[in-house]
Amino acid sequence: MISFRMAIAVALQDAGEATRAVELARGLRESSPDGWHLDITFLSHGSRFEPMIRQAGFDITHCAPRLEGRSIAHDLQWDPPEIVGSAALARELIEGEREALETLRPDVVLHGFWPFGNIAARLLGIRTMCFLPIPLDPASVAGGLLRDLPDVVPVLPRLPRPVREMIVRMIPAGAKTGLGAFTQHRLGQAIAQCGWPGEPPRTIFEMLRADLTLINDLPDFYADCVIPEHMVITGPLFAAGASAAPGDGPATLDPAIQSVLTSAGHLPKIFCTMGSSGTKDAFLEAVRAIGGRADDPWNAVILASPSVCPLEEARAQAVERPGIVITDAFVPAPAVNALADLVVSHGGQGTVQTALAAGTPIVGVAMQVEQQINLDHVAGRGAGIRIPARRWRAPLIRKAIRTVLGTPSYRRHARDLAATIRSGDGRKAAAERMWDQIRTTFTPAH
Repeated sequence: MISFRMAIAVALQDAGEATRAVELARGLRESSPDGWHLDITFLSHGSRFEPMIRQAGFDITHCAPRLEGRSIAHDLQWDPPEIVGSAALARELIEGEREALETLRPDVVLHGFWPFGNIAARLLGIRTMCFLPIPLDPASVAGGLLRDLPDVVPVLPRLPRPVREMIVRMIPAGAKTGLGAFTQHRLGQAIAQCGWPGEPPRTIFEMLRADLTLINDLPDFYADCVIPEHMVITGPLFAAGASAAPGDGPATLDPAIQSVLTSAGHLPKIFCTMGSSGTKDAFLEAVRAIGGRADDPWNAVILASPSVCPLEEARAQAVERPGIVITDAFVPAPAVNALADLVVSHGGQGTVQTALAAGTPIVGVAMQVEQQINLDHVAGRGAGIRIPARRWRAPLIRKAIRTVLGTPSYRRHARDLAATIRSGDGRKAAAERMWDQIRTTFTPAH
C-alpha cells in the first residue's frame, strides 16, 4: 500500500474557495487508485467553515497567526490591488504555514488563490498543485484572458465598454501582465524576509505557480485564450447541494423565503448575495437598488452575510414591504437560484456557477480582477450584465435589473450555459487529472 500525504492550504474564510477545496478533496478520495492510501489535512488560521471540513471527514491543522475568520478582506486587511494589508502580516502567514508543513511533511501541497501556502511549500521544497477560477498566468493575460480594463485602473473604467475593450486590444501583450493589479509589493517583501533564495516573486503569477494548476471553469470561456502547459481547464466546481454559507445549517428553504420566491402572480423574483468576499458599500448599494422603493415590481431575497454587512444596516436601507426578505441566516443557494429570475451579486466563481447552473441570469459587480473576468464571461455570453465598480450605484443597478428582467434572451442564454455545465463533471475531471499527476510525477516518501 502506497501512503500519500496531501496538505490543503486555501482561503478558508472564503465560502467559494472553501467549498471548492472540499469538493476537490472528496473527488480525490473517491477516485483513489487501488493500492494507494490518501491522507488529507487542511491548514486553517480560523474559519467558520471548519465544521464543513470535519463533516466531510478531513483533518484540520491550525496555523499561526490565529485570525478571526470573518472574511478574506477583513482577515488579510485587503488594500486593492494588494491582497494583504502589510508585509508583517504576510510574513506571519507564510511562516505559520511553513511551521505546520514542517510538522506534517506532506508529499504535496494543494492550494487555491492562497499564495502563502504556495510560498511556504516551495521554501521547504515540497511540490505543489493549485486550483484557480481563471488561468492566472502571463501567457493567458497577454493572450486573450483580459477583455476589459481592470476596475482598479483609475478613471478609464468610466469609459463606455466598447471603448475600454478597444483600449485593451491596443495594449501590447507585455504591458498587460505589468498592470498594477498583478504586482504584490507587500507580499514580495515578506517572501524576501522569509529567506527566499535569490530574487523573490513579485507578481501573483509567480506566487501561485505550481507543478499543475486546475482551472475550475467552463472550457468554452477560454476558446480564444492561450493556456500554458502546466494549466488544465477541468470544468465548473461547486457543491450542488451547498448553502450560501457552507456549514451553517441544513439545506432547507425558510418558509418566509419560500413564500417570497413562490408567491402567486407574475412578479419576478431577485436573489441578492455578495458571498463572503463582497464589500459592505457594494452590498448596501444593491440593497438600495432592489429594496429602496415601495412600488418596485419584483420580490426579492437579500442575503446579508455576516462577513459582509450587519443585518440591521442592510434592513435600514430598504423599505419594509411584503415581498422583500432580508436575512443573515443560511440560504440554500441552489434552491434559491432555481426559483429566482435574476441574481444580483459580486463575481465570485461559486456564486456565478451556482446561478448559471440554475439557468439564472446575473447583474454583478467585481471586487477584483478574477471576479471581473467571471462576470465578463457571463456578459459575453449574453447571460448577464457587469457594472464597473466605480459605476455601481443604485440607479444604474436598477436600470440593469429592469433590462435583464425585461429581455428574455438573458434567461435563454443562461439556460444554454446551464445545459453546458450539466454536460460535464468538473469534480471528477479535476480529481482524475490530479491523480494522473500524482502517479506519474510524485514519489511518496512514506
